Amino acid sequence: MKLKELKELIEGCHPEDLNNNLEAVVVTSNNNVFSTESIRLDTDSGRIMIAAKNSDNFEVNNHNADKEMEFALKMITKKREGLKSSTY
Repeated sequence: MKLKELKELIEGCHPEDLNNNLEAVVVTSNNNVFSTESIRLDTDSGRIMIAAKNSDNFEVNNHNADKEMEFALKMITKKREGLKSSTY
């Protein structure tokens, strides 16, 4: 899946579904299953980073997800400001 396809998928969601929490369900090569809410989209590399709750990376992944969101919100703000100034 490409990042732009993921964007289209999210944009096509029913408005009520956009408030749902995401949960990753992972099946390992040994057929072990774990789920977690520690999900981060690394937009630079096109990877989805998932960390199990008891892993060393759980808190780091959540922190980095917050940083990715801050960056995305800044980019959205810049795009909106650019659109406003181009209409005047």
